[in-house]
Amino acid sequence: MRTLMIPALALALAFVAAPAQAGTSETPAVDVLVEDSGLNSPATVTAGATTFRIRSADPEGAYVGLVRIRPGHALRDVLADVERAFDHADREGALAAARRLSAEMVLYGGAAVQAGMVVDYTTVLAPGAYVVIDFKEVGRPGLADKVRRLRVLPGLPHRSPSAEIVLSGTAAGATRFTAPPTLPSGRPVRVVNRSRQYNEAILLPVRPGTTREQVGAYITAVSEGGQAPSPFTGGPVGLVPMSPGHAAVIRADLAPGSYALVTWLRDYRTGRMHADQGTYELITVE
Repeated sequence: MRTLMIPALALALAFVAAPAQAGTSETPAVDVLVEDSGLNSPATVTAGATTFRIRSADPEGAYVGLVRIRPGHALRDVLADVERAFDHADREGALAAARRLSAEMVLYGGAAVQAGMVVDYTTVLAPGAYVVIDFKEVGRPGLADKVRRLRVLPGLPHRSPSAEIVLSGTAAGATRFTAPPTLPSGRPVRVVNRSRQYNEAILLPVRPGTTREQVGAYITAVSEGGQAPSPFTGGPVGLVPMSPGHAAVIRADLAPGSYALVTWLRDYRTGRMHADQGTYELITVE
């Protein structure tokens, strides 16, 4: 797994329907635990606004996502394209695989979580078959044996929280975040993907006084294979890749302070990182 981790860790370490009305923390939660041995997740959940309470006992944390394989595609073939899409040793092959993934599966988001913390992730699910995956394991042996199947049973939706982060496309084809200047720690935040590709919304703490320009300079340097002082002081927490036209809710007890809101995925039309095309913002967590 490469693009889904922040570059600092990687170097040391993409709407098929109208936006879903994702639920709140009042939705009953089901537990997902990531251990060294793999994922421990439920076999069934109730449809509608479903909350996953995600924890990691793995020191590396986790990047837990929920996907649904489209009809006509086999899980192992789709996972092979996931592996190719995040393999930076073959850039053209990775971009081609990323384009195929949009036709092969729907990504419902999920949560990036650091070891020892809990992140609630809520989305609206229709009845059917899904797969839970730790994207951190992409690129490591035995990925197909580490994913977990999930059956979603009938249920009812809940209302969405008021705080909202939106990914949308510009007239020029780029992707931009629209987010409030402040977000409440420990309260549910709805993320909507109105862009043209599957995408993510990751929060990383930055040093006090960090400017947007400094974050941009670091992103540009990393994307070009260079080096620059990292403005980040901690690891990634937030929403992992989610397909266009979907929404999810994230709740995490983040420490108050300044954060960068970033996507580390690549634009599979241009080959450049979305962040290097301006898809990042600075916000304050209170």
